[in-house]
Amino acid sequence: MQHKQKAIKSRKSDWSQVSRRQFLQGALLSSTGLGLGMALHGCTENGQSQAIAESGQAPQGQIDGRRVVILGFDGMDPRIVSDMMEQGELPHMKSMLDQGGQFQNLASSNPPQSPTAWSSFATCQSPMNHGIFDILRRNASNYLPGLGFGSMSPPELSPLGHVTRPPTYENFREGVNFWKVASDQGLRVKSLLVPYAYPPDELNESSRMLCGLDVPDIRGTQSTYFYFSDALETEERVSGGIRMPLSFDGDQAQITVPGIANPNLRNSFATVDLDMSVDRDAGQLRLTFQEQAVTLHAGEWSDWMQWTFSLTNQYDVHALSRFYLISAGDEVALYMTCLQMHPQEPMIPISEPESYSDSLVQRYNYFKTIGWAYDTKALQQGDMNNEMFIEDAWQSMAWKERLLLDELSEGGFDLLMAGWTVSDRVSHMFWPYRDSRHPFYTPELNAQYGRVIEDCYQRLDETVGKVLERLRDDDLLMVMSDHGFHSYHTEFSVNTWLIRHGYLAVKDQDDPETAATEDRYLMGFDWSRSKAYGLGLGMIYLNLEGREGQGIVSASEKGQLMAEIREGLLAERDPETGEPIFSEIYTYENPEGASVEHAPDLLLGYHPGYQTHKASAAGSAPQEVYAPNEDQWGGEHAASDVALTPGILFSNQPLQENAAIIDLGVTSLRYLEVDAPVEYEGKSLLV
Repeated sequence: MQHKQKAIKSRKSDWSQVSRRQFLQGALLSSTGLGLGMALHGCTENGQSQAIAESGQAPQGQIDGRRVVILGFDGMDPRIVSDMMEQGELPHMKSMLDQGGQFQNLASSNPPQSPTAWSSFATCQSPMNHGIFDILRRNASNYLPGLGFGSMSPPELSPLGHVTRPPTYENFREGVNFWKVASDQGLRVKSLLVPYAYPPDELNESSRMLCGLDVPDIRGTQSTYFYFSDALETEERVSGGIRMPLSFDGDQAQITVPGIANPNLRNSFATVDLDMSVDRDAGQLRLTFQEQAVTLHAGEWSDWMQWTFSLTNQYDVHALSRFYLISAGDEVALYMTCLQMHPQEPMIPISEPESYSDSLVQRYNYFKTIGWAYDTKALQQGDMNNEMFIEDAWQSMAWKERLLLDELSEGGFDLLMAGWTVSDRVSHMFWPYRDSRHPFYTPELNAQYGRVIEDCYQRLDETVGKVLERLRDDDLLMVMSDHGFHSYHTEFSVNTWLIRHGYLAVKDQDDPETAATEDRYLMGFDWSRSKAYGLGLGMIYLNLEGREGQGIVSASEKGQLMAEIREGLLAERDPETGEPIFSEIYTYENPEGASVEHAPDLLLGYHPGYQTHKASAAGSAPQEVYAPNEDQWGGEHAASDVALTPGILFSNQPLQENAAIIDLGVTSLRYLEVDAPVEYEGKSLLV
């Protein structure tokens, strides 16, 4: 493999001398590409030699005192953990119990969605106060939904191309993160890739933070991959990706890659030309762009490649991506990751201090910066195969482990947190191979992929073991997950059910037995005849007078209507098996909290095996209430009954039982002798 890297140019904007933090004040929200053999470069940031960092010993002169270490494994399921411990497959987690620690279920947020649960972890509050209930939230005045947890605002440019306001990201979450509380009290914090904690908090000068899940790509999406092939005839936009056709003249082809959108010109993007040269006999492809070149053989990942997109003559945006050559014989098929923010020149800061992400490049070379770190959409679309996905996942885990262990060995912290989302992603994508009721299941695929989740857990258990080796006697270690997991073999259309039972009406359709609409985002409904509607993965709203823009349900009707809908849903049974669809339906007639305006009136609690139909979640109503889940995304938790979907909590010291995710931050602060804010709802678990 050949790879010529080009030095990053200085940003050409007229605001380059101004701290980007000044532009972010008041905004609440808007890797694995390294070869595993890539060594660290020289010393760790505080000058300790790499040999010391790898030894597991704290540097001499480190301030003694209590420390808290939290490892967060998104979606790790307590049932699988218990079964694996019984089989001796998680020896390091088990050793925490043998040495006087504890293992218990951890109550999640309601709903047990990742954005909701990690927001509860961070703020020690329920969704009624932090305001994150689902992947979508609706505007009550016009019913139009938007992202539920945050969004990016593009840069504003003058007519001459100067940046008048740089891009920002706004986090919709309310509340103060508990590590921010610790930092404000003078404690030293290291926050490494904790999910849904973006943009970075402003911490004291002894602290550092690298953001993970929720960091967007340069296009402002959670992740938009690219797939190039000469088997394609036209460009196609698919969920999570862009498919682009290649046209070879002999062995040469050129494709124009769109980067960041121009906010002043509709449907206009800054672009870079990517040149390709194929040797079909050898099964290899050479890629050349912006003074870089790499030659790939089929089945091979590239190193990280750098991109510079000139949005105007005054403003460049820098990015990273990797390539994977799927085939280069009769058909050329090339996968490219999303265009990730460059850690040395991120268009929006991804770390605190801003220089921290740059310093990590000095240590490790380039690394994955996208928050949605595992390309589930490409796998769902068939533009990535299982082996590609798994290889990328294991490489990503190895890099994250190295970062954690280096920071742990370096010391210089009172509170250290590190998050992994890989356990969630492999559970979503490989659960179908362990559930014989899922349409994707076959005995052959079960034999090949039925234990990928267990393989992931074992790798994380090895990380736990390495962390345990580096702890001091008075360190408190908590290993947690935000929720558990279930199979997802059948889809249930909430909006279709509401139509069939007379609660929701479709425009220009009068028969509730046949009415349906493909219009997304609640655009197909007649609000003058609708009493309730579903949105997102597990929410139902009433069409209330005075709240919704065209509400028809009076306040006096609210309680009875909620009770009717709840009773009807709980009585619903799978027509093929007789199983209940819901284990519980949670109602909020008079909710209390700082963010109740975003709260649903009813919250679905699905029985294992069932989830909301994807079309219904997006605000449509398909013809059938039930449908098989013909998608590899076959494990789920997002709208499952929270009572059946706890996470895990291991600790190396005894803690109180009946722990909840909102308790962990309060427990950490109390262990470090810091008072928790009065608005925190969690309790200390210390005994």
